Amino acid sequence: MSAHLAADLAVTLESDRPGALSKALTCVSTAGINLDGYSEMNGIVHILATDLPATRKCLSQAGFRELQEQDVVVVPVEDEPGAAAGVFQRIADAHINVRYSYLATGNRLVIAAANPQAVLKALQH
Repeated sequence: MSAHLAADLAVTLESDRPGALSKALTCVSTAGINLDGYSEMNGIVHILATDLPATRKCLSQAGFRELQEQDVVVVPVEDEPGAAAGVFQRIADAHINVRYSYLATGNRLVIAAANPQAVLKALQH
């Protein structure tokens, strides 16, 4: 598997309190959608899912407000010291600023940048 583009959906939790994240993730799983990855920080949940339109629909119906959809680069990495650092060094060497990143299932990095195509190009060399 090689680096490829995917879409990340960010929603805001109605309140950053116990149970809010569970409600969002349960909504997605109850709809039969597999989560490929997610990150939650300060009441904002980024979701990488197998079916983005259905994910958007179930979260909206459950009252979650969409903040953005962002093209992201998904990069498989080995489970060994320095693997992620090497990916980010190649991106840095190409003078690309990473907006955010998180780890998804299957040892895959999810990387958001202003120009995802430039990230893919930097990682091809």
